[in-house]
Order: sequence, then structure tokens, then C-alpha cells
Amino acid sequence: MRTLNERAALTLLLERHTLTRAELEAHTGLSKASAAEVLRRLERGGLIRKAGTRPGSAGPAAQAYGLDGTAAAVAGVDLTARAVEVVVADLAGTIRAARSAPAPEAPGEQEEFLADTIETAALDAGVSRLDQVVIGVPGIVRADGRALTQAVQLTGWSGLGDLSGLHRRLPEVHLENDVNLVALRELDGRGGSFVLLWLGAGVGAGTVLAGELWRGATGRGGEIGSVVVPDPVSRGRSYGVDGGPLGELLGAGPLAALARAHGLDPDPGLAGIGALLADAPPAYLADVAARVTLGVTAAVGVLDPGRVVLGGPLCVAAGEPLRALVAARMRATALAEVEIELTAVEGNAVVEGALHDALHRTRERVFQAGTAGRAGTDE
Repeated sequence: MRTLNERAALTLLLERHTLTRAELEAHTGLSKASAAEVLRRLERGGLIRKAGTRPGSAGPAAQAYGLDGTAAAVAGVDLTARAVEVVVADLAGTIRAARSAPAPEAPGEQEEFLADTIETAALDAGVSRLDQVVIGVPGIVRADGRALTQAVQLTGWSGLGDLSGLHRRLPEVHLENDVNLVALRELDGRGGSFVLLWLGAGVGAGTVLAGELWRGATGRGGEIGSVVVPDPVSRGRSYGVDGGPLGELLGAGPLAALARAHGLDPDPGLAGIGALLADAPPAYLADVAARVTLGVTAAVGVLDPGRVVLGGPLCVAAGEPLRALVAARMRATALAEVEIELTAVEGNAVVEGALHDALHRTRERVFQAGTAGRAGTDE
């Protein structure tokens, strides 16, 4: 009961940011004495701290409490073939440090470089130990998050198939597919069920069913780029009626080739295609929407999620015009009705999702253990 009461108090503090003893009583049904004892234990255990006072309608001001962010520290990491971006936060979710570094070119140095970058970010944050690290990677991650099994877009990082070196330096490391992490970040503001279709250097998807991320039995859930589809456009057609992988139709490379077939000359790479999509000629954007709709159709036909979120830098660049075209095409199909929305996540959605997941995992452990899991606290 002691741990359950502490968990209830910590959960309320996470939702409300600050809490007085009287508010804890009102929300949990604890007696005045029990609520005061819970707060005393949590403060002594270093899980909460005094956070000012609240004026009362009568009598002296009431002491308010908030989560003590120093009780734990986490890191979210976005790992690509080009660079590593790390953000460190405390238990309360306050960002303490951020660091990015270009990836080394020499083979065999990647794992050490990754650990060095994460540890340096922790030192920048004034943290000697990270309680959780979540690393977002553009590849297929084993369902338990312990190994990277395939990463076509992550040239030179095959060493992540064995995390033993990282685990020796960082106690809690979890790998997660980058698009899955963005889906988790979307879940934070939406809930329910949805499919996130991600369009960037490549194409991917993240699936959330009834508020839970679906990774699949082997971790391949969301690898929509391998689904075989026909090319629905005539200009710049990649293959005929027999079809081919969706990944050869969507992503910066295929959309650049499609642009050239339309007589356009965009700068190569992700930034160039994003700039083109931000002010795309109608005929080109219509062909892009036709290809995007294939990915949406594949997800809706099997999962019937009720909602599809268009995310990634290219969907963000194309914005509302792309969303409207895809929605119109979906209404013309015989599939179940589905809402087509644009992502609500801004900035680096992968590192935000990694940080969100790291905080969730750490809070679950800390809240579950309560003061019983803290060394040096009284019984």
C-alpha cells in the first residue's frame, strides 16, 4: 500500500506539476495523516521537492510539492548515417543539454563514437549517470530493442547488432525504429489508434493500436517500403503493372526522379525535394499524392485505424495541399472511412520521440519502486 500510494502521488505530480497535501487527499482519498506521510517519504527519498506555497481561502498558505527532476536522467538519441543528435532531460522532462556531432567516417569507430557523444551530452547536463538511453535508428530493430537487425540507410553502423560495448558504458540502452518513435510522440498528443506514414529520405510507417505501439512479432512492423504496389502515375513511371516495392516510389530519391520526369530540376537530396514540395506545380504534386495514397491504402485496408497521420520532412513540406489530395483520393475508394491528418510534432520528431520513450520507461521504474527502491531512505 505504501508503494501504491507513492505511485499515485507521483503520477498526479506528473500530470499537475505541483500538488499540495490537501490536493493529494482530494484526488486519492487518503487521510490527512497518510497524505502528509506520503509526501514526507517522497521528499526524504529525493523524488519530490518543495515548490513554493499556495494561498488558501483561510489560514496559512499551503506548501506545494513538485517532482525532483534530479532523481533520474535520460537521453534521447537520433542516429543517422550522417550524424548523431542527443538530448538529455531530467525526470521532470526538463531539457538539460543537447549535443550533435557528425558521424565518423572510419569503420570500426562508430560504437565508441556513439557512446562518447552520449556521455559528453550527459556531462554537459551535469549528470554522472543516465538511467535510460533510447536510440532511434532508421532500420529494423529486434522486438526487444536489444539489437539492430537491418539498416540499409545506416551505412557503417552494422556494429549495433551487438550492443555489448554500449552496455558496458551505459547501463540501460534501448534501440527503436525512428518512425516508431515519432509515432510514440504523436501518441502523446492524440491517443487512440492511427498509422503514421513517414516520408523523408525513405518511407516508413508506425502503427498505434488502442494507444499501444505495434512493433510486430519480429520488430518489422511498419516496414511499409517493402510492400509491392503498382506505380499509379504515368509520367516518370518506375515500373509496370506487375509492381514493385513502395520504397522505390516514395522518398527523396524516387520523388527527385519523378520531378525530373515532369521537367523540373530540383536540388538533389532531401532539402531540395522539400523545397520543391513546398511550392510544387499541381501536376507534380498530384502524382506525389497518388503514390502516397498507395501507402495509405495498404495501411487502411489491413488495419482500419480510423486515422492516418502524414509525417516526415517531405509531408511537412508539402503540407495541407498534399493532405487534401490524399484525403480526396481515399474518399473515392471502397475502403473504410479514414481521417487524413498532418503531423502535430515539430522539430526533430525522432529525438523527441526517443526522449519521450526514455522518460516513460524511467518513470515506470521509478514510480513502481517508489521510496522502497531508493537507497538511504527510512522505512
